[in-house]
Amino acid sequence: MATRRDAAPTAEFFDPWAYLPDGSALRGACEVGDIAAALAIMRGLTRHDDIAAVMWTIAGHAVGEDPPRLTAAIEAADDGTPLARTLRAARYVTSGWEARSSAQAQFVSAGQFEQFHAWLRRAERILFDVCSQHPGYVPAWEVRITTARGLDLGVGETRRRYDRLAAIDPQVFAAQQACLQQILPKWGGTWEQASQFVAECAARAEPGSLSHLLVVDLAFERAIDGEKTVPPAMIDRVREAATQSVWHPHHTTGAATATAHTNLALFFTTAARPADAWHHFAALSKGPVEGMWSYLDGAEEMYRKNHDAAAKAAAKAAAKAADGRTWAPA
Repeated sequence: MATRRDAAPTAEFFDPWAYLPDGSALRGACEVGDIAAALAIMRGLTRHDDIAAVMWTIAGHAVGEDPPRLTAAIEAADDGTPLARTLRAARYVTSGWEARSSAQAQFVSAGQFEQFHAWLRRAERILFDVCSQHPGYVPAWEVRITTARGLDLGVGETRRRYDRLAAIDPQVFAAQQACLQQILPKWGGTWEQASQFVAECAARAEPGSLSHLLVVDLAFERAIDGEKTVPPAMIDRVREAATQSVWHPHHTTGAATATAHTNLALFFTTAARPADAWHHFAALSKGPVEGMWSYLDGAEEMYRKNHDAAAKAAAKAAAKAADGRTWAPA
């Protein structure tokens, strides 16, 4: 499967606002640069994964396709509260990654790295102050996991930051995903460390928690690293993780649920299990979600193609099951 790290799917197809709480209002506020209104909506959120989803969406989507204008609007809305300061830091992190690009390190110029680290150092200074003054403020710790990775502070420091966050709330899936990225070989970790971290998060996960699904991230990272086939044991493991998370009766649907479904659809597509993938495609009633599909070359086309193939496979399986029930001996 062809992949690339610098591909961005079209905004019209993958709608980043569709599954956010009050997504329409957030979109409207951000389109006109009213970040204060967006912050007011965010202050009504209670779940950390919802806050993370909204924060990174705002930080990553320019006002009128004008990144400097977005940065200025977020800076102007900084009223000194932990939320506003953390959003400002998240925007700086996003600006840094925009400067770096998502290409592999050998294809990033010295100038790009200089801009990248400059933006991240600005973010880190803000986040250090927020975490010093409000040590229990989870969103700031979540962003600091990413700044640690970008500033090459090492696996140990990144894990320290994650552990500080997990001591406050051990079920923040966005933080687990961010920490896993650091532990992967491409950022200085090992597959053994990554597998251990995934198992640790799953063992601590509550029924219905998305933390069970970190194994999907790991499996897909193995696939794009060159693992040609998905082992049957991994397929079974992911099916069970879905049962324990998005399909569990205790699961509370949030902003991250849609991304979980799209990643599960991608996993089962990669594993050549289109009928399994269909259940997750079908769960996205408001339309496509980007998730890890952005790793694929021609993400929109690949999504459409595999969505349709999964629908046909599921219909065929249902017809076969119905035929079996009709003609089974009494």
